[in-house]
Amino acid sequence: MTKWVNRIVVLVLLVLFVSCSKTTGYEKKLDVDCRNLEPQKVDVFEYNKALFAIDTADFEAGIQAIRPQFQALLGDTLESYEMVYLKEFVTDTFIMRINELVEESFPDSDAVSDKVKGVYQHFKYYYPEMTMPPTFTYVSGINFDNGPVMISPEAVMISLDFYLSNKDLMYDKVGMPRYVSRRCQPASLTKDLAEAMYYSYVFMDVKAKNVLKEMIDRGKKYYFIEAMDPTLNDSVLLGYSSQQMEWAQDNEGQIWATIVGNNMLYANGFEQYRVLFNDGPFTAAFSDSAPARLGDFVGLQIVRAFMSNNDESLQSLLQMTDYQDILQRSQYKPRK
Repeated sequence: MTKWVNRIVVLVLLVLFVSCSKTTGYEKKLDVDCRNLEPQKVDVFEYNKALFAIDTADFEAGIQAIRPQFQALLGDTLESYEMVYLKEFVTDTFIMRINELVEESFPDSDAVSDKVKGVYQHFKYYYPEMTMPPTFTYVSGINFDNGPVMISPEAVMISLDFYLSNKDLMYDKVGMPRYVSRRCQPASLTKDLAEAMYYSYVFMDVKAKNVLKEMIDRGKKYYFIEAMDPTLNDSVLLGYSSQQMEWAQDNEGQIWATIVGNNMLYANGFEQYRVLFNDGPFTAAFSDSAPARLGDFVGLQIVRAFMSNNDESLQSLLQMTDYQDILQRSQYKPRK
């Protein structure tokens, strides 16, 4: 009887140990309570609705009427050719259909406001001295050059037509590859916002990179994004399909062994960068089932391991430039 009691006690202790260990890593660091921080409410200014509601019979007067509210986007004055472009934009049948899909997907600003608020509150937690500029939504016409989120000192601009889940095959029609359009879903909005904030406010450009530095730099970026929205799942965070995410997780040891075994870790050649960091539908060097940007995936795992095994803050992590020290202190050892 005593033996069984002892065994039960040991099992309970093991369960408790495993449970505790799961909550003492990087995930526990990211689990912060920022609900009482500012902003408690985010006013999202819907430029898309205001612009497409203008009566085109007197378009210039309509632009002048909305200018005070949207000066951050429209500026102080508009040249005549800019006025012509805007009118052609809102009367283009393809753009009008995109706007209809945006209206269906985002009938009001509440959904966007709730998503944005959480990211801004997390940013305030880590950077209390920072205050975000006003937030605007707009329709870009699926403008690849600007991307889904832009940030200036005057405005955060979110292009809602990048979150339509390829309704009406709109992304196919503009020539967007499927591996890219897969990321154009509402769940990606906070990821894109946090990524834009990273490059606008905290990114440090380190020259003379090699594969290790590039991996860890990208890992830092993804860890920052996680810190701004800890609810993101890994497939959205990395832009993978669920099947690709599963492949990367199942083959993490093989990926790392290939990088180390082929002397890629400290290389800086084009071929190594192409294999590990180029975007695309898959990484043929590993498998047709392997996602692209496997260097991003490994970099994130190294940074997560580092944050799990060291008493460092997000801010201190982002300031670190000794990449070999980060790797060694991470104790990164993926299972084969």
